[in-house]
Amino acid sequence: MESKSSRLRLAGSIIFKLVAATLLMFILTGILSIPGIVYMMMTSDIPLDELTDHLFEEPVPGMLVAAAQFFGVLLTVYIMKRWKKETLKNVGWYDFWKNKRELVFGLLLGFVSITVIFFILVALGQITFETNHLLQPRFSWAFLIGLITFIFVALNEELFFRGYVISVLEPTHSKITIYIVSAVIFSCAHIFNSNVHFLGLVNIILIGLLFAYMYIETNRLWMPIGYHLTWNFFQGNVFGFQVSGNKTNSLYQPEIQDTILTGGAFGPEAGVLSTIVIVIGFMITRWFIQSKRHS
Repeated sequence: MESKSSRLRLAGSIIFKLVAATLLMFILTGILSIPGIVYMMMTSDIPLDELTDHLFEEPVPGMLVAAAQFFGVLLTVYIMKRWKKETLKNVGWYDFWKNKRELVFGLLLGFVSITVIFFILVALGQITFETNHLLQPRFSWAFLIGLITFIFVALNEELFFRGYVISVLEPTHSKITIYIVSAVIFSCAHIFNSNVHFLGLVNIILIGLLFAYMYIETNRLWMPIGYHLTWNFFQGNVFGFQVSGNKTNSLYQPEIQDTILTGGAFGPEAGVLSTIVIVIGFMITRWFIQSKRHS
């Protein structure tokens, strides 16, 4: 009986911390996002009820809101951790310079993963270009702003969904619970994205499991931050895919077929190629982590 009551108390504590942090995060990011939204309303003709659907198409407002989300999450995690007299080290935010290889590996794996998907789709005729358009990318200042935007997105989502959520789940001492619950919460955060797709949510669970594996095995956020950054940035701002249903300004403007391979309007995260690439990513990550430990 005591064991059951202690498990119930632990479950209640975990739910309370997750709900409290989520509410606080929404409040803080909502307040901090006001300047970006006001700027977008003043400089764009997009109707108010469609602003969020076009946020990443507008470089400056998108960057401002992404920065607001990051600082909102940072404040949320800091407040929740200070409340328990803990530091940001408890969420994997430490020892960057000593472990920068983890960031480099994450950056490379994310870049290679989405690039492989892109060229396979081109080879299969699922992506087409106007004549010579592949050799004539459309460079603009929005490209660099997009990079800054997705740096904030990667920092924001990894700090919360891996760093904070996993730290809250750690008292369960169950790796299965930590992996599955953190990945499902990460996927649920994308349910209201435009053009949401069931396979897309499944693949986001898979990528959440991969990011959780990277974090748990290294006890740091640098590897999943790197993968998250290059995956999103090259997916949207370089290759012209939708990023989990979000449109972006990109170097290329390809014609993308709406199939099970491409993921259609949700982006390649809703395609079967992503499922395969994520599984291969697990194997490559496991090899890297083991080789790092041996060295």
